[in-house]
Amino acid sequence: PECREESAERTLRVNLALVRLSEKARALSLNLKAKKSKLHCEKHQEDLKLFCKTDKKLICLICATGREHESHSLMLIEEAIEFYKEQVNSSFFSQKRNQRSRKWSRNRKRAFLEFRKRH
Repeated sequence: PECREESAERTLRVNLALVRLSEKARALSLNLKAKKSKLHCEKHQEDLKLFCKTDKKLICLICATGREHESHSLMLIEEAIEFYKEQVNSSFFSQKRNQRSRKWSRNRKRAFLEFRKRH
């Protein structure tokens, strides 16, 4: 490949060492991208690991020990995700139930009016 001349040999072999090396490089590249995509505190450049329920925002451990969040209600991000996921689901199902109830009421009213017309 370096001399850029055509090879007379048409059967090429896979270079397993090169394959493994390229797989490791790809994995390393993906790991670096994942690390860069993590959220960091603008003030301390630390990973955001906590959720401040009072301010409704993500904070780092250093911010959590500071005066700004001293008396605030804090929770781990994972717990906050589950908490708000449950709230959204509950709200969604409640809204669906109300929607079905309103539809049922309209259908019932329509059926009653139709009955009165005929009798």
